[in-house]
Amino acid sequence: MIYQFPELYQEQYQHYRDDLYFYTQLAQDYGSPVLELGAGTGRVSLHLGKSGFEVLGLELSPQMLGLGRQRLREAGLEHSVRLEPGDMRTFDLRETYPLIIAPFNALMHLYTLKDQDAAFGCIRRHLKPDGLFAFDLYNPNFVNLEQLTRLDEWADVGGDNSELFIYQSHDHDKQVLTSKYYLDSVDESGYLTRKTAVLTQRYYMRFELERALIQAGFSHLRFFGEFDRSPYSKDAGHLIGLVKP
Repeated sequence: MIYQFPELYQEQYQHYRDDLYFYTQLAQDYGSPVLELGAGTGRVSLHLGKSGFEVLGLELSPQMLGLGRQRLREAGLEHSVRLEPGDMRTFDLRETYPLIIAPFNALMHLYTLKDQDAAFGCIRRHLKPDGLFAFDLYNPNFVNLEQLTRLDEWADVGGDNSELFIYQSHDHDKQVLTSKYYLDSVDESGYLTRKTAVLTQRYYMRFELERALIQAGFSHLRFFGEFDRSPYSKDAGHLIGLVKP
Protein backbone atom coordinates (compact mmCIF):
# COMPACT_ATOMS: atom_id res chain seq x y z
CA MET A 1 0.00 0.00 0.00
CA ILE A 2 1.07 3.57 -0.63
CA TYR A 3 0.60 4.26 3.08
CA GLN A 4 3.74 2.23 3.79
CA PHE A 5 5.63 5.17 2.24
CA PRO A 6 4.28 8.15 4.23
CA GLU A 7 7.06 10.46 3.03
CA LEU A 8 6.01 9.86 -0.59
CA TYR A 9 2.37 10.44 0.30
CA GLN A 10 3.24 13.60 2.22
CA GLU A 11 5.31 15.03 -0.64
CA GLN A 12 2.61 14.18 -3.12
CA TYR A 13 -0.26 15.89 -1.30
CA GLN A 14 1.38 18.51 0.92
CA HIS A 15 0.16 21.34 -1.31
CA TYR A 16 -3.41 20.03 -1.67
CA ARG A 17 -5.61 22.65 -0.03
CA ASP A 18 -8.92 22.41 -1.90
CA ASP A 19 -10.80 21.05 1.13
CA LEU A 20 -9.23 23.01 3.99
CA TYR A 21 -11.52 26.04 3.96
CA PHE A 22 -14.56 23.75 3.69
CA TYR A 23 -13.70 21.75 6.82
CA THR A 24 -12.51 24.83 8.71
CA GLN A 25 -15.85 26.53 8.06
CA LEU A 26 -17.69 23.47 9.37
CA ALA A 27 -15.55 23.52 12.52
CA GLN A 28 -16.46 27.19 13.00
CA ASP A 29 -20.14 26.32 12.63
CA TYR A 30 -20.21 23.22 14.87
CA GLY A 31 -17.30 23.74 17.26
CA SER A 32 -14.71 21.55 18.98
CA PRO A 33 -13.64 18.90 19.48
CA VAL A 34 -13.52 17.63 15.91
CA LEU A 35 -13.06 13.92 15.23
CA GLU A 36 -11.22 13.14 11.98
CA LEU A 37 -11.30 9.61 10.56
CA GLY A 38 -8.42 8.54 8.35
CA ALA A 39 -6.21 11.41 9.48
CA GLY A 40 -3.19 10.22 7.47
CA THR A 41 -0.16 12.41 8.08
CA GLY A 42 -2.32 15.08 9.70
CA ARG A 43 -2.85 17.46 6.79
CA VAL A 44 -6.42 18.42 7.80
CA SER A 45 -6.07 17.89 11.57
CA LEU A 46 -3.01 20.14 11.78
CA HIS A 47 -4.70 22.85 9.74
CA LEU A 48 -7.70 22.79 12.06
CA GLY A 49 -5.36 22.89 15.07
CA LYS A 50 -3.59 25.93 13.66
CA SER A 51 -7.01 27.52 13.21
CA GLY A 52 -7.71 27.16 16.95
CA PHE A 53 -9.78 23.96 17.11
CA GLU A 54 -9.31 20.86 19.23
CA VAL A 55 -8.98 17.75 17.08
CA LEU A 56 -8.68 14.01 17.58
CA GLY A 57 -7.46 12.25 14.44
CA LEU A 58 -7.68 8.48 14.07
CA GLU A 59 -5.38 6.67 11.62
CA LEU A 60 -5.01 2.95 10.94
CA SER A 61 -1.58 2.97 9.24
CA PRO A 62 1.30 2.99 11.76
CA GLN A 63 3.63 4.55 9.19
CA MET A 64 1.26 7.41 8.40
CA LEU A 65 0.53 7.92 12.09
CA GLY A 66 4.23 8.11 12.91
CA LEU A 67 4.89 10.84 10.37
CA GLY A 68 1.75 12.67 11.42
CA ARG A 69 2.87 12.75 15.05
CA GLN A 70 6.29 14.01 13.99
CA ARG A 71 4.67 16.85 12.06
CA LEU A 72 2.43 17.55 15.06
CA ARG A 73 5.45 17.95 17.35
CA GLU A 74 7.25 20.15 14.83
CA ALA A 75 4.19 22.40 14.61
CA GLY A 76 3.91 22.63 18.41
CA LEU A 77 0.24 21.64 18.37
CA GLU A 78 0.27 18.85 20.97
CA HIS A 79 -2.00 20.92 23.22
CA SER A 80 -4.84 21.04 20.67
CA VAL A 81 -4.41 18.06 18.32
CA ARG A 82 -4.06 14.36 19.10
CA LEU A 83 -3.32 11.69 16.51
CA GLU A 84 -4.13 8.19 17.70
CA PRO A 85 -4.33 4.69 16.20
CA GLY A 86 -7.87 3.79 15.26
CA ASP A 87 -10.02 1.86 12.81
CA MET A 88 -13.11 3.68 11.57
CA ARG A 89 -15.00 0.37 11.60
CA THR A 90 -14.44 -0.46 15.27
CA PHE A 91 -13.46 2.66 17.25
CA ASP A 92 -15.08 3.17 20.66
CA LEU A 93 -14.15 6.48 22.29
CA ARG A 94 -16.98 6.67 24.85
CA GLU A 95 -17.57 10.27 23.81
CA THR A 96 -19.73 12.10 21.30
CA TYR A 97 -18.63 14.88 18.98
CA PRO A 98 -20.33 17.88 17.39
CA LEU A 99 -18.42 17.32 14.15
CA ILE A 100 -16.99 14.14 12.64
CA ILE A 101 -15.15 14.37 9.33
CA ALA A 102 -13.74 11.85 6.87
CA PRO A 103 -11.85 13.97 4.33
CA PHE A 104 -10.02 13.12 1.13
CA ASN A 105 -11.59 9.78 0.17
CA ALA A 106 -11.12 8.13 3.58
CA LEU A 107 -14.39 6.21 3.21
CA MET A 108 -13.11 4.61 0.00
CA HIS A 109 -11.08 2.22 2.17
CA LEU A 110 -14.28 0.48 3.26
CA TYR A 111 -14.17 -2.32 0.73
CA THR A 112 -17.20 -4.40 1.73
CA LEU A 113 -20.80 -3.69 2.71
CA LYS A 114 -20.00 -5.06 6.16
CA ASP A 115 -17.14 -2.57 6.50
CA GLN A 116 -19.38 0.29 5.42
CA ASP A 117 -22.18 -0.62 7.81
CA ALA A 118 -19.74 -1.00 10.71
CA ALA A 119 -18.09 2.37 10.05
CA PHE A 120 -21.33 4.31 9.59
CA GLY A 121 -22.70 2.68 12.75
CA CYS A 122 -19.62 3.78 14.74
CA ILE A 123 -19.89 7.29 13.36
CA ARG A 124 -23.58 7.55 14.20
CA ARG A 125 -22.98 6.41 17.80
CA HIS A 126 -20.22 8.98 18.30
CA LEU A 127 -22.13 11.93 16.84
CA LYS A 128 -24.03 14.35 19.09
CA PRO A 129 -27.80 14.53 18.40
CA ASP A 130 -27.39 17.93 16.75
CA GLY A 131 -23.96 17.14 15.26
CA LEU A 132 -22.75 16.79 11.67
CA PHE A 133 -20.88 14.09 9.77
CA ALA A 134 -19.03 15.47 6.73
CA PHE A 135 -16.99 13.69 4.08
CA ASP A 136 -15.73 13.98 0.54
CA LEU A 137 -15.17 11.25 -2.00
CA TYR A 138 -13.64 11.00 -5.43
CA ASN A 139 -16.36 11.04 -8.08
CA PRO A 140 -15.25 8.29 -10.48
CA ASN A 141 -13.77 9.63 -13.71
CA PHE A 142 -12.71 6.72 -15.85
CA VAL A 143 -10.10 8.28 -18.12
CA ASN A 144 -6.49 7.32 -18.81
CA LEU A 145 -7.08 3.79 -17.53
CA GLU A 146 -4.88 0.82 -18.37
CA GLN A 147 -1.99 3.01 -19.47
CA LEU A 148 1.18 4.20 -17.79
CA THR A 149 0.99 7.96 -17.19
CA ARG A 150 3.71 10.31 -16.00
CA LEU A 151 2.49 12.60 -13.25
CA ASP A 152 4.01 15.89 -14.36
CA GLU A 153 2.28 17.87 -11.61
CA TRP A 154 4.27 15.86 -9.03
CA ALA A 155 7.64 16.07 -10.79
CA ASP A 156 9.40 17.02 -7.54
CA VAL A 157 8.16 14.02 -5.57
CA GLY A 158 11.16 11.95 -4.55
CA GLY A 159 13.67 14.75 -5.14
CA ASP A 160 15.79 15.69 -8.12
CA ASN A 161 16.29 13.20 -10.96
CA SER A 162 13.06 11.40 -10.07
CA GLU A 163 9.88 10.70 -12.02
CA LEU A 164 6.53 9.45 -10.75
CA PHE A 165 4.26 7.29 -12.91
CA ILE A 166 0.81 5.84 -12.32
CA TYR A 167 -1.08 2.91 -13.83
CA GLN A 168 -4.78 2.70 -12.99
CA SER A 169 -7.19 -0.16 -13.53
CA HIS A 170 -10.92 -0.45 -12.88
CA ASP A 171 -12.89 -3.46 -11.67
CA HIS A 172 -16.43 -2.47 -12.62
CA ASP A 173 -18.08 -5.43 -10.88
CA LYS A 174 -16.45 -4.66 -7.53
CA GLN A 175 -16.51 -0.86 -7.98
CA VAL A 176 -12.78 -0.78 -7.25
CA LEU A 177 -10.06 1.47 -8.64
CA THR A 178 -6.47 0.26 -8.29
CA SER A 179 -3.66 2.77 -8.69
CA LYS A 180 -0.10 1.50 -9.02
CA TYR A 181 2.62 4.10 -8.44
CA TYR A 182 6.18 3.83 -9.77
CA LEU A 183 8.79 6.26 -8.48
CA ASP A 184 11.95 6.09 -10.60
CA SER A 185 15.11 7.77 -9.32
CA VAL A 186 18.57 8.04 -10.88
CA ASP A 187 21.60 8.53 -8.64
CA GLU A 188 24.85 10.32 -9.50
CA SER A 189 26.35 7.19 -11.05
CA GLY A 190 23.35 6.75 -13.35
CA TYR A 191 21.91 3.80 -11.40
CA LEU A 192 18.12 3.59 -11.66
CA THR A 193 16.02 2.52 -8.66
CA ARG A 194 12.26 2.07 -8.55
CA LYS A 195 9.87 2.21 -5.62
CA THR A 196 6.35 0.84 -6.11
CA ALA A 197 3.18 1.40 -4.13
CA VAL A 198 -0.46 0.42 -4.61
CA LEU A 199 -3.61 2.31 -3.67
CA THR A 200 -6.92 0.42 -3.76
CA GLN A 201 -10.16 2.39 -3.45
CA ARG A 202 -13.79 1.33 -3.58
CA TYR A 203 -15.93 4.08 -5.02
CA TYR A 204 -19.59 4.80 -4.29
CA MET A 205 -22.59 5.57 -6.39
CA ARG A 206 -24.71 8.34 -4.94
CA PHE A 207 -27.89 6.38 -4.09
CA GLU A 208 -25.93 3.40 -2.79
CA LEU A 209 -24.25 5.75 -0.33
CA GLU A 210 -27.52 7.43 0.58
CA ARG A 211 -29.15 4.10 1.39
CA ALA A 212 -26.22 3.05 3.60
CA LEU A 213 -26.35 6.29 5.57
CA ILE A 214 -30.10 6.10 6.09
CA GLN A 215 -29.76 2.50 7.25
CA ALA A 216 -27.16 3.65 9.81
CA GLY A 217 -29.61 6.14 11.31
CA PHE A 218 -28.92 9.37 9.43
CA SER A 219 -32.00 11.20 8.18
CA HIS A 220 -30.87 14.65 7.01
CA LEU A 221 -28.64 14.18 3.97
CA ARG A 222 -27.21 16.77 1.58
CA PHE A 223 -24.83 16.05 -1.30
CA PHE A 224 -22.62 18.42 -3.27
CA GLY A 225 -20.27 18.15 -6.21
CA GLU A 226 -17.64 20.70 -5.18
CA PHE A 227 -16.37 22.34 -2.01
CA ASP A 228 -18.25 25.53 -2.89
CA ARG A 229 -21.42 23.45 -2.30
CA SER A 230 -22.47 23.46 -5.93
CA PRO A 231 -24.96 20.70 -6.82
CA TYR A 232 -23.80 17.12 -7.24
CA SER A 233 -23.82 15.62 -10.73
CA LYS A 234 -22.15 12.68 -12.41
CA ASP A 235 -19.64 15.11 -13.94
CA ALA A 236 -18.72 16.81 -10.65
CA GLY A 237 -15.24 16.45 -9.24
CA HIS A 238 -16.41 15.10 -5.89
CA LEU A 239 -19.23 13.45 -4.00
CA ILE A 240 -19.42 15.53 -0.82
CA GLY A 241 -21.82 14.75 1.99
CA LEU A 242 -23.16 16.69 4.97
CA VAL A 243 -25.39 14.40 7.03
CA LYS A 244 -27.14 14.58 10.38
CA PRO A 245 -29.06 12.15 12.60
